[in-house]
Amino acid sequence: MIRSDWNALLPNHEAIVSMTPEKLEAAGQAADNYGMNIGFGIAAIGNLLAGTAQNEDHGLDPDAIADLGWLLESLGKLSAKLADTGSGIAIERKRRNALED
Repeated sequence: MIRSDWNALLPNHEAIVSMTPEKLEAAGQAADNYGMNIGFGIAAIGNLLAGTAQNEDHGLDPDAIADLGWLLESLGKLSAKLADTGSGIAIERKRRNALED
């Protein structure tokens, strides 16, 4: 059985190489934008957790903390995969530009 992960949803090297210039640019922008949004989201969750942990009136629910932990792990992996995809797209765009020169 193939283990599913975020990488299965992102274009692989062969898909990147076969993209039109317009799709390649759009995919590169999407990887950059979504990667940045995930980073900001993770930072916001960290801010909320820190603020909640310091609130003496309300404790943290252990189940919610576990759920957040799994979410952050998943988002961290997705962020890394998006960065890898963005890097692959940048390499392909440079390769194409070099061929045009």
